[in-house]
Amino acid sequence: MYRHTPETGVDTGESPDADQAGTTATERFATGAVVASTFEELAPALPNEMAGLRRKLIHWLGDFPLDPDSKHDITLATYEALANVAAHAYPDGHGWARLQAFRADDAITVTVTDTGCGIPATRPRVAGLRTSGGRGLRLIDQVTDQSDIDTGAKGTTVRMTWRPPALRGSG
Repeated sequence: MYRHTPETGVDTGESPDADQAGTTATERFATGAVVASTFEELAPALPNEMAGLRRKLIHWLGDFPLDPDSKHDITLATYEALANVAAHAYPDGHGWARLQAFRADDAITVTVTDTGCGIPATRPRVAGLRTSGGRGLRLIDQVTDQSDIDTGAKGTTVRMTWRPPALRGSG
C-alpha cells in the first residue's frame, strides 16, 4: 500500500501544468506557485522498498529551492532511518515503514515511523554485522539541525528537522 497525501487543494506536481512547465523549484517559488507541503508514504520494511521511498522523497524535495548540500543531508539521514527500519525493526521480517515529510516556513521535517521492536537501551555489537554499530543514528544527529528519537516496545519514531538557507527567505 502506497499513499501520497498532499494537502487538500494543493498542486502535487503530478499532472503537467502549463504555467509551471519547464520551471525550476526556485522559479516556481519566485512566481508564487503552490507546491505540496506534505508528503506521506507507507511501504513494507524491505531494503528495496526503502530505496523506493528515498527516491519518492527526492522527487518531493525537488519542488523546493534547496541547495545540493541540504538535499543530500535530508536524503542521507532519511535513508539511514529507513535502513534501520528494514534492518532492525522487525526481527521476523514482516512490518511496515511510514515516511512523512512536511515543510513549514523555513524548515523541512521528515519522520520515519515503524511499529517494530524498538531500539534496545544497549545495542550489542555483533561481529561481522555492519549494521549493528549505531553509526546511522550518529550520522542522523550530525547532519540534521534537530533530531528526536522516540522508541519503545511498540515501535520507533525518528523525527529530523532541517532549516536550509534557501528556505529562510522563500516564505
